[in-house]
Amino acid sequence: MNNRELFEKTKQENRSWLLEHEAKQVLQNMNILIPPSKLVLKEVEAIESAKEFGFPVVLKLMSKDVMHKTDSGAVVISLSNEQEVKETYVDFMRRFDNVDIAGVLVEKMVKKGLELIIGTSTDSTFGPVILFGVGGVLVEAIKDVVFRMCPVTKEQALGAIEEIKAKILLEGFRGQPKVNKDQLSDLLVKISQLAWENKDFIAEMDINPIIANEDGIFPVDARIILK
Repeated sequence: MNNRELFEKTKQENRSWLLEHEAKQVLQNMNILIPPSKLVLKEVEAIESAKEFGFPVVLKLMSKDVMHKTDSGAVVISLSNEQEVKETYVDFMRRFDNVDIAGVLVEKMVKKGLELIIGTSTDSTFGPVILFGVGGVLVEAIKDVVFRMCPVTKEQALGAIEEIKAKILLEGFRGQPKVNKDQLSDLLVKISQLAWENKDFIAEMDINPIIANEDGIFPVDARIILK
């Protein structure tokens, strides 16, 4: 399903936001690499998918009634064997029996690294605007982000990366892997293009956290809110 079809389908279902697996499909359609994942509807499928991806894995409940999954206990990380996957799946079904469940997302867990954020919003004057900065749970506390109008060029993206106060963290601070700025700038360009090309549909995006480690740069959570 292409991005326009995904947005239309969401609107037809009277939803103002895409579920995480749908948002990640949008990113994949822009040739953005995401961790291996699969939406499953049965416990046995969750176990098979986890074995296919290799442990550890993350399980996330997908429901239009649960937007803030972490706050609701709908995300469980670091599952390291079949039994833990089974118990988590069963627990989800028990605790969320009163919501409309679209499925459970089984995702290969990404190794620890530097957490970054890329987001977009819609300015009433300038249209789509992209932000970049330090992500994860620290984003609200640190507020170390920079803004650019969409779409951004590669040069503008590289410039934005150098503008954050915590840019020393990108250089391999205290044993952390050095962030591949070329890959990161490509990601900024692609997300800015996505916002610009779909400005009639997308109100805002929140790609947070993006984990940068020695293996690459991986969006591990994504939210897209429609107009």
